[in-house]
Amino acid sequence: MVTQGALYSVNQAMSKSLQKLSTGLRINSASDDAAGLGVSENLRTQVNGLQQATTNTQDAITLLNIADGALNEQSNILQRMRQLAIQAKNDTYTSTERAYMGSEFYALYQELDRIAAVTNYNKMQIFATPETDYIGTANQGDTIYAADDLTASPHQLTDERTIYTNQNEAFGGGTDYASSNHFNFMVGANYSAEDAADYNAASDAYNPGAADMITVQFAQMDTNALFSPAPDDAAASAYLMTNGNNPFGWDPVNDPGDQAFSGWVTSHTATIQDKLSFIVDLIDGNPVENDIETNFFQPMSTGPATNLTGLKRVNTMRSEIGAMTNRLQDSVNNDQTGVANQQAAESQIRDVDFASETATYTRNQILMQSATAMLAQANSVPQSVLQLLK
Repeated sequence: MVTQGALYSVNQAMSKSLQKLSTGLRINSASDDAAGLGVSENLRTQVNGLQQATTNTQDAITLLNIADGALNEQSNILQRMRQLAIQAKNDTYTSTERAYMGSEFYALYQELDRIAAVTNYNKMQIFATPETDYIGTANQGDTIYAADDLTASPHQLTDERTIYTNQNEAFGGGTDYASSNHFNFMVGANYSAEDAADYNAASDAYNPGAADMITVQFAQMDTNALFSPAPDDAAASAYLMTNGNNPFGWDPVNDPGDQAFSGWVTSHTATIQDKLSFIVDLIDGNPVENDIETNFFQPMSTGPATNLTGLKRVNTMRSEIGAMTNRLQDSVNNDQTGVANQQAAESQIRDVDFASETATYTRNQILMQSATAMLAQANSVPQSVLQLLK
């Protein structure tokens, strides 16, 4: 009986060794090491989460690259528009030649709007453009801009995104009254209590203190923001696209836009030079002249005409995109390092030591052969007794 019991035990141990050697795992079931199984499963969960977080972050970087490419083209267009405005300021040109330049300026103006509208990722618009519909409200059909009051609730948009009124994050400080768009990126393996605490339900965005969630804002980048320091109240087209959509035309007697512009300039009699200088200032992102600020923007807006315009707006948005791209790339590197270390930790707990297990298997083979031989010997003893009784 002792020999038979020993043979059974050796057979069980040998089966365990075969299972470990064939699967490469030290822990194949909870009975092998219940505590070790729990720890290794937790580590495996983190590995899977970090691998997906790496993919998420790489997708986010791709989105940012698309946005930066579009802004690069807008920058090129604005450079050309500035060149045309400076050319038109030269009095060697008559109104006829200025009209030719204005035609190109207007075509580029339209392209800026098209780029802002069609730049998308997975059919989702990246840059904000003013919505023209308050969904299901009494103001349906009106143009939506962010509220001048930065504490106001944002408006709900048609694509289930929201206007994020506070552009401080996107533009590095200051107040921006244009619309904005945002995307939430999960760049870590866990949705933690810190993430939940830093979630702003009103704007569907995360505050900077979130652990594994990052909100990236994208400003309004159409002509109404690029050419108006107060786009929520003063549309750029109201004072630029006059004279039959010829921004370089000048007819303060008959054209309503030029009449209005002449009224804004009170320190002297306005000329085409003032209008062209105003356009250059908008493209450069410089503050508008005091006359225009005092007589036009301040009476129309509940806040100052502080929005960045032109190249300064584009450059600021690109700098934010570049900084976020670098941050997300560092996040990818950290996630990949975490995956490697977590996998190593899981392997240390869960994987079999082939050298040790092979030695154990060989030992069990010897014991199996020995036990089998001894059991055969034990079975032969009664036969010998019977032979003596014959």
